[in-house]
Amino acid sequence: MKINSFNLVNINPYMKQNQQYSIKNEEKMKQSDEIQISAEAKDLQSSQQFSASRQDKINEIKIQINSGQYQPDSREIARKFYQFWN
Repeated sequence: MKINSFNLVNINPYMKQNQQYSIKNEEKMKQSDEIQISAEAKDLQSSQQFSASRQDKINEIKIQINSGQYQPDSREIARKFYQFWN
């Protein structure tokens, strides 16, 4: 009596699927990322740079803080917080 095997050794039903998956992964790996910055974003980026007068004011406040002479107005700080959250 001859018995034919249903599950042949050389045939794997998942092998073809695995090969297709690996080919897709290789194609994805070959692609490179690309970034494009719009003209509007470039304008916003350049406008955020500190002007000379603003930088002078910041340096002046830093000097006052380091020397211990800086006394912030607590009412003004509270008002700004209130404006921000409302």
